[in-house]
Amino acid sequence: MGLSKQIRLYFEKKKRLKNTINEFTINVQEPDLVKETLVFPETKQPLVSIIIPYYNMEATTRACIKSIHQNLPENSFELLLINDCSQDAIYFSDIENTVQITNDTNLGFLESVNKGIKTAKGDFIYLLNNDTLVNKGFLDELINVFNTKEDVGAVGSMILNTDCSLQEAGSLFLSAERIHQVNNVPAYFPEVNYVYEVDYASGCSLLFRKTDDLGNLNLLDPIYKPAYFEETDLCFRIRYDQGKKIYFSPFSKVIHFDGLTYKNKSQEKALQKEMIFKKNKEIFYSRWGKYLDKIKSNTVEERKLEINNNKQIIFFHDQMPKVDNNSGEIRFTEIMKEFCELGYQVTLITTQNKFENDSNEFYQKLGICVVYEHHAKNDVVQFLKRSVFHQPIVWFHTAISFNKYYKTAQKYIPNAKVIFDMVDIHHLRFKRALEFEENNKELKKLYKKFYQYELEAAEKADIVIPISEQEKIYMGKFCDDRKLHVISNIHYPRIKIEETPRFQDRSGILFVGSKHTPNIDAVNYLIDEIIPEVWKVNPAIKLHVVGDLDEHIDEEKKTLKNVVFHGFVEDIEPFYLNTKYMIAPLRYGAGVKGKIGQAFEYYLPVITNKIGAEGMNLQDGINILDANTTEKFAEQILRLYNDEVLWKKLQDNSEKSLRPFSVEKLKDSIQFIENYRVQL
Repeated sequence: MGLSKQIRLYFEKKKRLKNTINEFTINVQEPDLVKETLVFPETKQPLVSIIIPYYNMEATTRACIKSIHQNLPENSFELLLINDCSQDAIYFSDIENTVQITNDTNLGFLESVNKGIKTAKGDFIYLLNNDTLVNKGFLDELINVFNTKEDVGAVGSMILNTDCSLQEAGSLFLSAERIHQVNNVPAYFPEVNYVYEVDYASGCSLLFRKTDDLGNLNLLDPIYKPAYFEETDLCFRIRYDQGKKIYFSPFSKVIHFDGLTYKNKSQEKALQKEMIFKKNKEIFYSRWGKYLDKIKSNTVEERKLEINNNKQIIFFHDQMPKVDNNSGEIRFTEIMKEFCELGYQVTLITTQNKFENDSNEFYQKLGICVVYEHHAKNDVVQFLKRSVFHQPIVWFHTAISFNKYYKTAQKYIPNAKVIFDMVDIHHLRFKRALEFEENNKELKKLYKKFYQYELEAAEKADIVIPISEQEKIYMGKFCDDRKLHVISNIHYPRIKIEETPRFQDRSGILFVGSKHTPNIDAVNYLIDEIIPEVWKVNPAIKLHVVGDLDEHIDEEKKTLKNVVFHGFVEDIEPFYLNTKYMIAPLRYGAGVKGKIGQAFEYYLPVITNKIGAEGMNLQDGINILDANTTEKFAEQILRLYNDEVLWKKLQDNSEKSLRPFSVEKLKDSIQFIENYRVQL
């Protein structure tokens, strides 16, 4: 790379980095006393009760309420405003459809919250300080954690200072009775921009269920009156007594005017505050010391890993996966999800991933730390330098990733157990392609390159993962058979069979494929040789081609009357439900073909050949119709297009065809790796 290009790329990256920082910059205006009529939605049965206690500070409280009104949640809610016997005359009569409670005496924050909880109608309680400003998604994103993760007890927000620096990304306990709010990195760094487990989260923005599983109210313990450690104790009761987890979500962002709340005369006295803090800390530690004494961590990153029982896996991929884009990325996603469910700290590192990548958020909400551009220098290296490791698993997705990142991982991730996930055997695919284009220099070059990459990776890795038993047997010629373990594609029904359209309500046949050379070859073969034979008998049969391979097909073929190139589509489901069957005339390739499994997910029958059915244990006439010559393909296309009985038989066996590729099968495969890690 020339010097001028390096300089250009450097400044382009600095510009993107500035844009990333700007995403975390919120214009914060000082609260004022401008009164404004605000009408909140009427809700008889709210999902969430938002509780805001306040003492004096009318301007600040109004600003908080206004920020909620400007960012109304999608989930139903009620707003409880609790006036803790303010000295100032404060009236919120212009704030409509809220529950307004005035204490006869000053109860303090803790008792005011408990009063609100007892009054609340919602299934969830959301505590919000009155000296805060919420942002879009502040509540919905907290609810989303309850909806997507199991055993959730409470969720806290990303708390930002008024200058938008990080105040808190959850809170942790370290060894020697140290408490640490997670604010050791800038707010835009990857390690604080995913959903992760914490010891507790600040009560200035905290969501939890109103009752425990037995129906008891989740109240703050009055022993901590007037303040300090009350929300910490609640989180610990939820975690250790109720068996739930406490999470942090960066997708809920709240600005906190730190230190303003409840500044009455007694609290302003530093000495008295210090005494209250010390007293409550002693109470807290006497109650929870048996758990705190077990904490060995000295740093934030150590504690985050310790909460995950020091189970850690780092995935390397040559590109940021797109959910549901193809079977390989679906498989990769399901593998990462399974490690999340097993309680691992999961990190995903990909090549040149940008902060604004649309796919990042999906994985971050699963609980995966996604590394993206966040540093002027090498982001991956800088991230790894900040990280801590405890005998982690390092997973390389394809030989390209292995070749690119293996040395970096060796240098910065000590004592790692290395997994080489082949996905499919690339050099075998190119070798098969050469049977049709034996003089193709580019194919020869690719074959040689990937042969070297894959054999070197197989030799260095502790575990090698082929995608089928056939490829396991093949790789047994090149490496120790004991390190080979199959993890195939992941498929499951996407719809109920009774919801699928009838045979007579469908028309046309379907081919699905990305701009992968075997797919391009298959479409050309289908149009040039197979379909003309079909049209001699039934010229009305229409072929639908879905996928971005249309960019690599001659324009002349795109003008054919009964061939429709749809290109890439956001929603492929209508094609699976409205065509009669899938056809996959693949003349070369390797691995398990995702398009076949995806057809079964929608109970769509399939016609394919030996290459297409490879690694799936499919039987002709039971799971698929087999065709290995041009004539046979044409014959089977015509046969299945009119034979409803045969079509229904194949459809009825679709679910059975998916069983070897189920999530349950994946769990068994991952358990093998988990056992391997434990044994080591």
